[in-house]
Amino acid sequence: MDISKKDKSFLPQSYSTLQQILCELALPKTRDRTQNPRKDVGRCDVIICVMASPDKYLSLLLAGGKKCPGRMMLCLCPSWVCRSPSNTQSGLFSLFILKAVTFEAGGYTYLDTFSSPCRVMYLLEDGSMGPSVGEGLDCLTCSSPQLNTLTEDVLLNYQLFGKGCLPSHAGPLPIIPPEGLVSSHPSLMLHPTQEKEDLEESMEKVISDFLQQPEVQGSDKVLVQLSTSGWGSQESAAVLRRQDREGLLRAAAALVPQMREGEAILLTACYPSIQPLQRTKVKNSLFKEPTVRKEQLFLHISAQVCRTPDDQPQLTQMLCWVDRAESHPRAGPSSLQSLEETLRDWGLSQLDDIISSLEKWAKTALQAIMDHQSELEVTKKGGLHARTDLIGVDFSLGKMDGELLPFLLGIKNVSRGMFSTPNGLLHPQLSSSAIEPLLQTICHHSHCSILAGKTLLFIGAGASKKLGVFVTAKQYGIKSILVCYKERHPAYDYVSEYLVYDYMDHTQDEVHTENIVSLLEKKGLQPDGCLTFICKNTILCALVRAKLGLPGDTVEAISIAKRKSHTQRHLAAVDQCWCHLPAPRQYTVRSENFEDLTDLTRTAESFGFPAVVKQEYGAGSVSVKLVENAQQCEEYVQEMTALKTLDPNGGFASNPMIMEFLEGVKYVVDLAIFEGRLLLAFVSWCGPSVLPYFISSSHLMPSGISQEKEAQIVAAAYQSCLHCGLENGVYNVDLKLTDHGPKLIEINPRAGGNFLPTWIKEVYGVDIFTVAFLIACNIQPQVWTPQPRGYSVGISCPIKQHFRAKEKTPEFDVILNSLNNKGLVKSSMITDVMDYTAPVATLNLSSFSKKREDAINNILLASQMLCIDSEDYPVRYFLEPFM
Repeated sequence: MDISKKDKSFLPQSYSTLQQILCELALPKTRDRTQNPRKDVGRCDVIICVMASPDKYLSLLLAGGKKCPGRMMLCLCPSWVCRSPSNTQSGLFSLFILKAVTFEAGGYTYLDTFSSPCRVMYLLEDGSMGPSVGEGLDCLTCSSPQLNTLTEDVLLNYQLFGKGCLPSHAGPLPIIPPEGLVSSHPSLMLHPTQEKEDLEESMEKVISDFLQQPEVQGSDKVLVQLSTSGWGSQESAAVLRRQDREGLLRAAAALVPQMREGEAILLTACYPSIQPLQRTKVKNSLFKEPTVRKEQLFLHISAQVCRTPDDQPQLTQMLCWVDRAESHPRAGPSSLQSLEETLRDWGLSQLDDIISSLEKWAKTALQAIMDHQSELEVTKKGGLHARTDLIGVDFSLGKMDGELLPFLLGIKNVSRGMFSTPNGLLHPQLSSSAIEPLLQTICHHSHCSILAGKTLLFIGAGASKKLGVFVTAKQYGIKSILVCYKERHPAYDYVSEYLVYDYMDHTQDEVHTENIVSLLEKKGLQPDGCLTFICKNTILCALVRAKLGLPGDTVEAISIAKRKSHTQRHLAAVDQCWCHLPAPRQYTVRSENFEDLTDLTRTAESFGFPAVVKQEYGAGSVSVKLVENAQQCEEYVQEMTALKTLDPNGGFASNPMIMEFLEGVKYVVDLAIFEGRLLLAFVSWCGPSVLPYFISSSHLMPSGISQEKEAQIVAAAYQSCLHCGLENGVYNVDLKLTDHGPKLIEINPRAGGNFLPTWIKEVYGVDIFTVAFLIACNIQPQVWTPQPRGYSVGISCPIKQHFRAKEKTPEFDVILNSLNNKGLVKSSMITDVMDYTAPVATLNLSSFSKKREDAINNILLASQMLCIDSEDYPVRYFLEPFM
């Protein structure tokens, strides 16, 4: 029911403001559910608390309600929250919500209370609700009063940005600089003065020196202000004509009584803004328009930049507004509009170059602020977990020496709200790109708060390429228990408990399960979840989970997915009566395993050639080969059988199997499912395989194909997993898109290995390891498939070509390190393969760029410098499909 008029007295005034805005946006008014306190919120849920005026962050709240329904909460007064000593971090406090306006999907809002207070995992406050509650919390907080002050300290910002040579209005002149300045802006003049009396005597000379700087000559105005007054301050800042020396002196003198210890008076040159180009008018006396005196304009540009989950600056939106030239250079926005549209209307060319330049400097600003904050003491940050996740960077565009340049107008901290609110609310189609990156960061930080202190059991460490799993777990404060067959693995340094146990003979997985559980009991270890990133260990992991009573997929589901021919037969037999999705049997291909050569001959004749021979329980494309006739098929099966007898403890009793060869393009889908619901999916495109062993050659993420085809591929991967019983986990699915739709190659019932987790983090900002950790603990991750930030392109170099390139290029390692250090490529190697003839790729080179062609060109250049490109391994041929 709605809140009645007589019951509104107990609600703050901001509640009425919220209802008015909801009404203007044609959204339902807030419903009162306080008579039935919510019971569906636990202490391990993602809970995002916003303590601010609702108009400042409504676009974020509505987006949060859509992506994290029931978990985005607005608290309108301090009595709606309480603090309690933290159970996870000694000396800190947890913040709990007693009452909140909860945002749900579809723009629905509810006034809620809770059967037990729900713990906040991320706090955003603007100070309008009274004294800050964020200091000393065990969860991450978006800024703090202390960080807000630092963010808007003009002189400090000039110092920080000087390291990146951020353009300003020629640079300020601090007449009394505070102590402890470690660096200065390239055009920053310092005039040290110890006493105010000395300042008054020397002020005239200082101003004269400032006005004589060459950089100042092109300015038309000078801004006079106190260094800590803030970028947006107009009350304590005077703007005068550059020629008005007496006025500048009076303005500076008027600020002297207001100065506090550590403050400075700043003079900043202000340059005129660019002007619209004159349009050619119709020269016809009959329709001639009257001549109107053109007034001078000032173009303000506001770039919104947020911190990504991996602590990188990301531009989320670029807006602008136009004022008269006589307006204050740091005036607030009038009606916001698109920068691209404005520059186009003004007749400016080379828009991409202008916008790229603005983006570069805006990101430089946030990077400088993040670097500075990382070195601050806790007291100066206002809390152990306080950090700046969002800023606005204001620019103007002017000309210097005939060159169009951006000039810094100011920095706005998060307490000023979302700069995209008017645009985002009135034009929802433009909102997602501006809001979702910040929301993604907030959810990731919430996940980190939830995972801190959890205990996870890992079955197997894998090759060196899997080390990132344990590095990530330690980074998030997870206590890792690793069961490994090696006496010492590199992961040893990143785990809390290292249990040595040989589980490599997977024909004895039931016995291994009993022994592993016994080891845990002897040490008194009780994990919250159990998982593996090693394909061979997935069934063993499922058995251990079942024995310990931990959440996750059943042994039966993992067994169906792990055994390749059984996967195909199982899906072909699924009787689905739903009409909204294709039947799973449409994704299957003919495949069969066999016990002996007699069965092989009969099966091969029925399949026809070419065909694919592989191991029933194989992993990583090992032992997969294309055979073109019955003789090749028989010879290769004999070879596989002989190798298996030499290694009786190599894993499963894995018989060879044969599968029909599929024509078409191969795609890989990494997807996460929780309680049967698809959370996210990432599709990558695989270039031509290196035959006959199907060694991966090249890769592209995102796939670049049409949304319709990508949707078909994702639906096929999701349905295949779901109908095999895989309902809780992160999975890696190989498919081919044929002339008659997507066809399943195989399901790997664990997260993708090698370079894919790194690519997903780089392209989409999603840490797939974190998603797997949360699901293993039966916690729903608040994740989705965001818009890609660029393209990752890579090649996988077979071991033979890798060794040959190293022999041909003595400086191979030096060149590779140089390419990595310059950011041209990223490389990863498999170092534990010594067989020169093995059909495996040991070197992966990848490049990330906003433009696909730039990433491809980087790989081509690197492969030539490293002598990887050759007639035997033509890199351009493998990359050509992506061009």
